[in-house]
Amino acid sequence: MKYVARVTKVLHTGIHTVGGVRDGKIETVANLPLPTFVEIELDAGPDGPCMFYRYTDDGQFCGDTWHQTLADAFEAAAFEYGLTENDFKEVPK
Repeated sequence: MKYVARVTKVLHTGIHTVGGVRDGKIETVANLPLPTFVEIELDAGPDGPCMFYRYTDDGQFCGDTWHQTLADAFEAAAFEYGLTENDFKEVPK
């Protein structure tokens, strides 16, 4: 199953970045674009791990994060974008 929501505000900018290694140290190379929608894809049901993906309307990738549970992914959506579980629509993969 997959959950999709529209992003209307970004509460924390600059947390999703492209990184690189220079002189043996990790450094930020660029910020990823700010998303206009997000998707949470379940790997093994609502109690299993899932991926949280971010995109722009034209399909540009804005970052992804792995979460232990769907509840953890919803918590990340709340922290980053002020989204609640009710903001998400359930759609088939």
